[in-house]
Amino acid sequence: MAFQRDAMVMDITPWPSGNGFTGSRNWWNYVLSKDEKKRLDHLLGAALFDDKLRQRLVDERDNSLMDAFGLTENTKQWLRDIHATSLTDLAQAVVKTYERSA
Repeated sequence: MAFQRDAMVMDITPWPSGNGFTGSRNWWNYVLSKDEKKRLDHLLGAALFDDKLRQRLVDERDNSLMDAFGLTENTKQWLRDIHATSLTDLAQAVVKTYERSA
């Protein structure tokens, strides 16, 4: 039996037209269908792979980036209030908050 793999390349960067890859609409439909905690997890994960995205999240706390992931105003403010100088620091603060609320 032959195993067939779907070869979809997805562009996870949050620009309206993506960077020319196929599947970007599928990615964003998937991300935006999740609850906010999962969307935040996807944002942090995406920042691991893209230095510019990391800079926009950690250094600039870019509202348009957080908007692209469908984060609420409360969550965006909470992220802006976290004092972190690296993605690791930011992710650890997020995890700590998750653990306290569980």
